[in-house]
Amino acid sequence: MREYKLTKAHIQQINDISKATLKISLLDIKNVEKYPFLLIVQSTIENSIKLSIYPLKKEKIIKVTFSGFDFSNKIFDEISKNLQNFQIIHTSGALIIKKQLFYECYLNLSLEEIKVMDLKASLDEIKNIFKEIKIEEIGLKKSKEN
Repeated sequence: MREYKLTKAHIQQINDISKATLKISLLDIKNVEKYPFLLIVQSTIENSIKLSIYPLKKEKIIKVTFSGFDFSNKIFDEISKNLQNFQIIHTSGALIIKKQLFYECYLNLSLEEIKVMDLKASLDEIKNIFKEIKIEEIGLKKSKEN
C-alpha cells in the first residue's frame, strides 16, 4: 500500500522566524519547468497562517473581492455563474470580518487581456447585490538587489 502524505510539517522556535527562509519543495508539481512564476497566497486568521502556492505561466493575474452582501446560496450561485468562464486559481471562501461578509478569488487573467472586458461586463450584471466589487491586478514582486 502506498503511503500518502497530504502535508509536510516541522517545528521551529518563534525566535527563529524573523531569520527564517521558507523551504518549499516544488518537485511534486507536475511539469514544474513550464511554470516560471508562483502565486503565493497568505491567509492569516487569529493564531494561524496558511500559505497556498500555485504555479503560473504569467506574471500578472487578477484578484476580485466581493464585500458587503448577505450570505445566501443564491448570491454564491450568482458569483459562480458570473465567474464560470474564467479560470479561478484560488478562492478564500466566504469570510466574516467585522460583521461584514467578504469573498475573494484569484483569476488566471491580467488587466491587459481582452477577456477582462467580459469579466467587467459580467460583474456589472450583479454589482447591485454587493456593497463593493473590487478588481485589482497582482503582479510579479521584484526582488531587491543587495
